[in-house]
Amino acid sequence: MVKKMVCVTALLAALVAAFSRPAAAQDYTKPLKPAISDYGPFTKVEFKNTLTRRTDAMCGLPAAPCLFYGGDLVVNPVGPAIANGLSNETTTLIPGTPYGGATWVPFTVPAGQTWTVTGLFTNNQSTYGVLDQATEPDSAAFWSINQDVEAGSAGTVVASGTSAATSTPTGRSAFGLNEYTVQVTGISVTLAAGSYWMIVVPICTNAADPFCFGRFFLSDVEYVNVLPTNARGPAEPVDDSFFDSPFFLLTFDPTYGPVGTCFAIGCDAFSAGVLGSKGSN
Repeated sequence: MVKKMVCVTALLAALVAAFSRPAAAQDYTKPLKPAISDYGPFTKVEFKNTLTRRTDAMCGLPAAPCLFYGGDLVVNPVGPAIANGLSNETTTLIPGTPYGGATWVPFTVPAGQTWTVTGLFTNNQSTYGVLDQATEPDSAAFWSINQDVEAGSAGTVVASGTSAATSTPTGRSAFGLNEYTVQVTGISVTLAAGSYWMIVVPICTNAADPFCFGRFFLSDVEYVNVLPTNARGPAEPVDDSFFDSPFFLLTFDPTYGPVGTCFAIGCDAFSAGVLGSKGSN
């Protein structure tokens, strides 16, 4: 009788745990893989392409103009362009230090200019889009700006840190996932003319928060001979992004091409941006 009661108690506990967790769109946890194309379309969405806000709108704020924005997620690409999304996260499912997976996006400060960066953001397709709710700060993301990034090497860190962050729906969706802008502000980094790479990685690692069992994938931007929708500033260098992940055992792996992380399914450029002001030198 005691053994039977123990079994019943264990079964009830398992059922409570299962139903207390938000319903996932599909079983994307076994096996865990870095690209959306590894899973196929997710099946549950709450909004689709409503465009309730435009990502580039925040770039137009007087206090923080948009210095660079790679452009909007391509929802229905045509021709040779194929959209995708790549792991960009530190979650209960994808843990790691300083991140579980990070997609590094290139940008350029033009000759003769100096940029004062006050914020960074990435647009991520996500199962829930929730950041930590029980940490300090309450919601956070890890960010970094590096130079001289190349295959197998992080290059040189110009500035990095973990900062308070927001996660806001863009109104766009793809692959059955909704897209969220994860943004950090209040930073101050001065950049001279040159080539840089940036990340903003969402953090949700509270084991008591069922939403932290979700995933974040940095939105792909694909274009052929034309700039993506709402792109701002210097054009994002194509085929110059890298994926780094202690969880997936990859060290600054090119994201593009037949041997890249996405195995030739998109990932030539990504939806991310830099906020701040510019001067001349």
